[in-house]
Amino acid sequence: MWDFILTLTLFNFTLLSIPLFVASFIEKSHDFFDLIVTILDYFFIVLKICHQLWLSCISILHGDVEFVKYVTVRTLLDTRRNQGIISVLLCVKGLPQPEVVRRHLQEVVRRRDKTGNLAFPRLRHCLVTRCGTYAWQRGKFDLDQNLTVAPFTFKGRAVTEINIQEYVSDIVSKYLPSGIPPWQVIIIPSSEGNHYILLKLHHLLLSEGLNIGDLLPLDTTYKTSHRSPLVEVFKKPVHIPILKEKLAEELSNRWNEFVSNNDPLERPELLKNTPTLFQFAKIALITFVSLIKDCRKGFRVIKDDAYSRIKYVFKSVIKETNKRQVTVRNLFLSIIASMDPRNVANNFFKGVWYFCFVLPVRVPIVIYAECVSLHACLSLQYCLYPHTIMGMLYTYVPLIYKSIAEVFYIFSILFHAPKTVIQDILLQKQSLQTITLCGRKSVAWSDPVRIEHIKNVAKQTGVSETEVMLSAVSMCLSRYFVQTKHFIPEDLPITMRHISSNYIFATGPNVKPEDSMSGILCLNMSIPDPEEDTSYLENLLEIKTKFKTSLEKQGLSRLLTMLQTKFGIMTKFLPSTVLSIYLKYLSTKYAVTVTEVTSRYPNVTQKTLWGQEVNSVIYWRPPQANTCISLCLNEYADHVKLGVMCDAQLVPHHPHLVNGFPEHIQELGNAATSQ
Repeated sequence: MWDFILTLTLFNFTLLSIPLFVASFIEKSHDFFDLIVTILDYFFIVLKICHQLWLSCISILHGDVEFVKYVTVRTLLDTRRNQGIISVLLCVKGLPQPEVVRRHLQEVVRRRDKTGNLAFPRLRHCLVTRCGTYAWQRGKFDLDQNLTVAPFTFKGRAVTEINIQEYVSDIVSKYLPSGIPPWQVIIIPSSEGNHYILLKLHHLLLSEGLNIGDLLPLDTTYKTSHRSPLVEVFKKPVHIPILKEKLAEELSNRWNEFVSNNDPLERPELLKNTPTLFQFAKIALITFVSLIKDCRKGFRVIKDDAYSRIKYVFKSVIKETNKRQVTVRNLFLSIIASMDPRNVANNFFKGVWYFCFVLPVRVPIVIYAECVSLHACLSLQYCLYPHTIMGMLYTYVPLIYKSIAEVFYIFSILFHAPKTVIQDILLQKQSLQTITLCGRKSVAWSDPVRIEHIKNVAKQTGVSETEVMLSAVSMCLSRYFVQTKHFIPEDLPITMRHISSNYIFATGPNVKPEDSMSGILCLNMSIPDPEEDTSYLENLLEIKTKFKTSLEKQGLSRLLTMLQTKFGIMTKFLPSTVLSIYLKYLSTKYAVTVTEVTSRYPNVTQKTLWGQEVNSVIYWRPPQANTCISLCLNEYADHVKLGVMCDAQLVPHHPHLVNGFPEHIQELGNAATSQ
């Protein structure tokens, strides 16, 4: 009871607070509420004006650079020593082909769009900071500075699977060289019949029309088949769009029929005689709708200012009214025609004919059609007469009922959202003590685990594949805490995100990286304590329960984060300073992030442009702000690898975060089999 009262109170408070943030203009008043709204309106307007003035001023002071005018979440969290550098590692069969990679990168850098301009001009520009704001600076571009071939040895030993992780981690931990564009491709030879290609890329390049797959030398035509529970946290309405489509179709048919019978352009004979007032109203309605359609089309091609639009509307009114003769004079004439005794008598006899002759004949036919329609609906489960009353009820009643259920589902999410955000996110306890971040990153990855094995475990235990992998991740974190002698929290707050492999492999002008990313889900992941002897299945079931609860509660927050990713709604409407402080505050509570990267078609691998097979692909999502550990579940071909990118101060213990991943999956399978 108290929980419901608290939820209702927070919902009402949020509902009453919405006008404070969405009102764009309100008349001045002595009321306190109006005063607050007016202050906020002016504040946001002044904030936007100041931001534009700031960009204009620094553009004058620094005319040699082009400032980045948009703001993203990552740019708010970027610092000079803790930048968001995305890393992707390819393991390729065969000997390295530096010249082929070089030709591919040259083609990408020189690629032009349909208008003849460079497709990716930022690949040639350096990213600099002026007055605390990112800017692009033109300079002399040399591809050899962005493409390097690493030495064949590392610390005096040949590169093998034994030391490749340490080698890659050493390369990733180094900052991108200053004075060159913020991307780098490193080819790492190996003595075991394969080689590695490491891509380091600043996140701002992905906001400039570039895709990760553009720089990877892969021959790829890519689609995603795996569906993750994280993709559909917020259940999309199914029946509401169907109901909307059916109603729109029905309304369109009725309107077309109405127009064909009453539009003078369709039936010129209607204007041969003076129309009655009722007929004139029909023609006026058609004229009004035609005027709206014409304005909607015209506004797309004229200038976007008030004078041009008013002028266009005025001309459209004259054009449409003249075509159908909708004038004030004809209005008065239609009133006079309606009061004409001949029209009155004609309408009277039509009514008598309809009620005395037509209606008695049609009623039995309608009743028969309704009975046949009812019998068909009950016996065939299909309506043969959709235009009957029974047919309409059979079609629309279930659809309306299901649509109402979806409306209540959306409302329940909105109702519980304020409490969820405050209680489960803002007031979350800080379970993992974050260290002073040095900004440099280190990486490691696990041995591969076959996807088929994970699917079997999920099938035996009745959970999703994501939950199986999360359980293994929680075991890895528990082992890490034991190795570092860290306090093992009962629950560890983490953020989760799903990324389609299109984010890494897809290319083309119509491909946008943000379309491949889901919203963020917050989860209190249970961390088993070895001293309490928690079994693998018990931990899996506990994670399943918490994962399901998070999916049910956080539909709105996940949707908002997805809208931020795709459209930047928060960074556009909220002050950057306030949003930056808020995000850094949240990152102290959610110091661990987990990213799930889905695989392509099962058992299918990528190939390079020169035909060599890619054995594995590992993507690392860079942690920023106070987040110190980023775990990525990389599904590729027929296996999964757990990768970690963490702050360099976690070295040398960071491999413990991923080394036990295959072992824990195996133990889960054994426990499920012996159950």
